[in-house]
Amino acid sequence: MKMRVLGESFGMALKSIRGSLGRSFLTTLGVLIGAGSLIALTALGNGASLAVEESLKSLGSNLLIVYSGQARGTALVRRNTSNIVPTLTADDLEAIAALDLVAVTSPESSASVQAKFENRNSPVTVVGTDSNYPAVRNHYPEAGEFFGEAEVDSRRMVAALGSKAAVDLIGPDVDPIGAKIRLNGLPFTVVAVMESKGNDMTDAQVWVPITAFLRSVSGGTKYAAVNVQAVDSGLMREAQAAIEAELLRLHKLPSMDAADFYVANQLDVLGAAQGTAGTFTLLLGGIAAISLVVGGIGIMNIMLVSVTERTREIGVRMALGAKPGNVLAQFLVEAVLLSVSGGALGIAAGVAAAWAFSRFGGMAARVSAGSIVLAFAFSLVTGLFFGGYPAFRASRLDPIEALRYE
Repeated sequence: MKMRVLGESFGMALKSIRGSLGRSFLTTLGVLIGAGSLIALTALGNGASLAVEESLKSLGSNLLIVYSGQARGTALVRRNTSNIVPTLTADDLEAIAALDLVAVTSPESSASVQAKFENRNSPVTVVGTDSNYPAVRNHYPEAGEFFGEAEVDSRRMVAALGSKAAVDLIGPDVDPIGAKIRLNGLPFTVVAVMESKGNDMTDAQVWVPITAFLRSVSGGTKYAAVNVQAVDSGLMREAQAAIEAELLRLHKLPSMDAADFYVANQLDVLGAAQGTAGTFTLLLGGIAAISLVVGGIGIMNIMLVSVTERTREIGVRMALGAKPGNVLAQFLVEAVLLSVSGGALGIAAGVAAAWAFSRFGGMAARVSAGSIVLAFAFSLVTGLFFGGYPAFRASRLDPIEALRYE
């Protein structure tokens, strides 16, 4: 019986909607815009979060960086370590590498120098490191081979160029491998060109053996930083604590409050970035939800008008035996159909907009199944909530008064 009543209500609702397609479309437009905005805006928020995660992963997996000096916010990578007073020693590097929770380590120091090739001059950042750098920082050569332990141990004057540095210094149509360049007047042989990271600062760097860097560039004996890869992403907090404890012991310091180093943890930066992106996504979703509410108000308004226009029809139905529940179901189904139709069209529009943002706008956008379900659920609830009062009002009409209505 209930299914028959629901079927009749569905058929009458469709007939009413088809009878005024223009008005029905305008009624659903608010829900369409709201659902579409919810999909597109949350896709942008999710895309921003994903872009941050991928950017951090591109720096290296399970990455910890031990810096000389005092902590400076949550930044994982200092863009320039040339202004850091080095405090980390070869003994520190050896002690960190010996910890059970540490997989690989790589020292790092940098300096800004003048690079020269034939008649070309270019200022570059020279990074001194060792053969483990590509593995720790997930940055591998695109051409040639990164210098190995033999070159580091023998203080060979060799260099790996960033993709941008190779073009700026050597030229776009010249094979840089084997080229002789000068860094602060000292000769270095190019042995590799690194893959592009899509970052002008990183891609403009030049990497040389840390031993050659300390002897020929900085003239010091200590490192500005040590890159560390933990054995497991689930043990990064424990690895950080072990590194801090070991360095405090070696430097004879009472606590991290007095430390001349600090450890930047990839998890901290990722957590902060995800929190910001999550807040951004919620804000955008809230704006879209307001659009859905406005669309719901539009549905309620038009349904109230519809009840008024069809008062006599309602009276005739009741006089022929229709119960208040039948009238309630008819108008409620109509409101839900309008809202869900708008939601479905909005979901399609939102997915298309997210694709367009990604394809033509250069923005990261990721549509999640959760946002689609949420948009559809919002549309359904909007129809039920805002269609409920007009439907209830229709079901409470007095049949005799309704028949007299002109």
